[in-house]
Amino acid sequence: MVQHPMDFLRKHYIEPAGLTQDTLCDHLFLGKKTVSELYQHKRALTVSTAKKLGKLFEVSPQKLLEIQASYDLANDLTEPDIKPLKLPTNTKSLLTLLNADRSGDKYTTADLVQLFRDDQELMNTKLLYALFTKAPLSKVVKYMADMRIGVSHLKHLYMLYTKREGGKPNLTYERLLADDDKTAILKLCDNGHFFNDPREFEEYLFYRLRLLRHKKPLKDLAMDATKPQAVRQRALYLYSLATGTKPKLGFQPNPTTLFANSKRPTTDLKADKYGVMGSVDTARYNQFVATGGY
Repeated sequence: MVQHPMDFLRKHYIEPAGLTQDTLCDHLFLGKKTVSELYQHKRALTVSTAKKLGKLFEVSPQKLLEIQASYDLANDLTEPDIKPLKLPTNTKSLLTLLNADRSGDKYTTADLVQLFRDDQELMNTKLLYALFTKAPLSKVVKYMADMRIGVSHLKHLYMLYTKREGGKPNLTYERLLADDDKTAILKLCDNGHFFNDPREFEEYLFYRLRLLRHKKPLKDLAMDATKPQAVRQRALYLYSLATGTKPKLGFQPNPTTLFANSKRPTTDLKADKYGVMGSVDTARYNQFVATGGY
């Protein structure tokens, strides 16, 4: 049976010292009712009383409060009507990959959160190395999107991994991280100037569209009358794809392909509202959003 803190004090300090309840009241400047209720377990030990008792008997107030907490937990038989919080699918999946073939303690959600903070002194360098050697980029991107982590954080971690830890460079990461958000949006919408084939564009599209924390610049680009019409159509199509909304374009669109260098659509995908015929399959994008891969 778990002890009440007052039983602990009585056994080890109060009774050996021959103190009565009245004497204890005088020493602690507490009322008789308070001390009596502590003896009878009708009152819980407060921080203030624990500090007084700790000072009187030269015992740690923290220890007394820990005894009180243990006593309370052991005697409180109620169960809160709360459902356990389950980890997001991609967080759980990423942790499984990072913990593969690793003995001893396992990485936790808190370890991942800490990794993406700016405090380098507290950074777990083994986890940093594992992130870029064990986890596919698609899983990392999906985790960052779930946690609303900006691409600048991943760029910072990749720099530490390659420059400080001597990690092997990864061309896919470097191509993705080379751009800021404004450049990325331009590449997504005026893509014919930046990509050689639809597959190369598709990979960049899936990653960057998930990492764009703010989708509104896509809509702003669509409303910019100084930009080519096809660029504006693609911008609003991608904004609609990423947000699930369908804002008005503001002009009558001409048929165009999502990947500018496509001679004709390679799938049956059509975005009639914006006149964009896709060389990138929406179903594949949705699969990427749901699973972190395709």
